[in-house]
Order: sequence, then structure tokens, then C-alpha cells
Amino acid sequence: MIEEVYRPASPDEAVAVKEREGAVYLAGGTQVNWAPSGMNPAKAVLLAGLLPNDVTRRENGWEIGAGITLQDLVDAPEAPAVLRRAASMIPARCVRNMATLGGNIAANRTDSYLLPALIALGAEVETVERGVLSVEAYITGGEDALITRVRLPKTRGACVVDRVVRSSAALPTLTLGVRVAEGEAVIALGCVAPKVTRLREVEARVVSGALETETTVFRAVFDSIDPPAGLKESAAYRRYITATMVARAVTACRKQRG
Repeated sequence: MIEEVYRPASPDEAVAVKEREGAVYLAGGTQVNWAPSGMNPAKAVLLAGLLPNDVTRRENGWEIGAGITLQDLVDAPEAPAVLRRAASMIPARCVRNMATLGGNIAANRTDSYLLPALIALGAEVETVERGVLSVEAYITGGEDALITRVRLPKTRGACVVDRVVRSSAALPTLTLGVRVAEGEAVIALGCVAPKVTRLREVEARVVSGALETETTVFRAVFDSIDPPAGLKESAAYRRYITATMVARAVTACRKQRG
């Protein structure tokens, strides 16, 4: 139970307080206050109002404040459509009104709807302690640096985000972000491993043309993953549905590219 809270005047002060007091960051609170997370901090550093929450379209891409709520991201017409769609997949509007973009990345949950999309889009984070990191490097490296902004470059090709979920009250069985361009492919998956992961060998075969059909993509993905069972689905089902959804996403990207 949180017994002490600190309200710093700047991101730099927030970092200093967290390190000095052994506290956790508290933005929207959807992770810190979520019982299954296993977190039970005694001290918290409040980030509300401390981080930027704007969406800025630039010539070479976008910059988005880490403090933006996911609902505000959904409602921002200037934000990338693929990212808005990923944020909208969180079924509860009350959660979207609380959860922040930076917090969603920092939580580093394998069932995140946003992380596969951000990785597929080549997103980077600006942090106080570590400077600029790719989102992929941030989550695979187990970083806990304070995120202030998210950068998204203009990307080539077509990008698809999707998910499989049994009901609006259930955790997802799969989350995915797939992008295919000339000479490039990204396949980022959630729920198939402890962290959101990329299928790099499959990506290389998509780029080389070795996987020309939906069936060959299905088989390559099926042979590349070993997901755990979920609360209400078997590992075999997860493996099958993941391969099916990725194969369809790759086909959709190819069709969008023309």
C-alpha cells in the first residue's frame, strides 16, 4: 500500500526522488494499482502534469508526449492511424482515460496492445537518464528510465495491428504489429513470450521472397514460436491462431502496398 507520495517539480527531480527513496513512478496508476501486477509499493513519485502530453506532426515523423492518455491518443487526428487503432483496442474507456503512453511502454507487459505497434513503426523513446532508445531496446533491455517523449519516424510500406481476445473482459490471447515494405519487414508479437518479441528469421524470409504465400508464412510462424497456455486457451491454440493472424497480416500489408 502506498503510504508516501512525492510531487517533483521536474522530470530530473522525479528521477532523483525515485532513486533516493526507492519509490515507483505513478502516472495513470493502471499498472501500479492493478492487483495482478504484484506491485505493492510504499512510496510513489507522482508524474501527473509533469510530462508532456502533446502530439506534434513533423516533417520526418511524429513526437508524442509520454504523459498523453491513451484515450487522448485515440482522439488525436494528427497521430498515426495505426497507433490510434492499437490504443483503441483496450476495451475499457475508463482505463484509456487513465493509462498513459509512457506508462504503457514502461510497464513492459507482454499482452500490451501498443508495444507491437510501436515496434513495427520503429518508435523511439526519449528518456531522462539514458537519452534516446528504440522501444524495442527499452523493453528487451529491461530499462526503467523515465520516458518523456515517444518519437515515430515516417515509415515505408504498410502496417497492420490486430489482436485476438475472447471477450472485452478477458486478457488478449495475441497482440501483433506487422509492417512490410520493400526490403524490410517487422513482425512484433505479444502474448507468445515473456516479453513482446520479434520473429527476425521469419522477417528475413518475408523480405527475401522465400515466403510467398499465406500458407508458407503460416508454417514459418508456426514453427518459430512456442507460446504458453493462457487461462482459457491451450498452447496449441495460441500457436495456431498466432500463425494464422500473422499470415493474414503479412498478406494485408502486401495488398496495401499494391
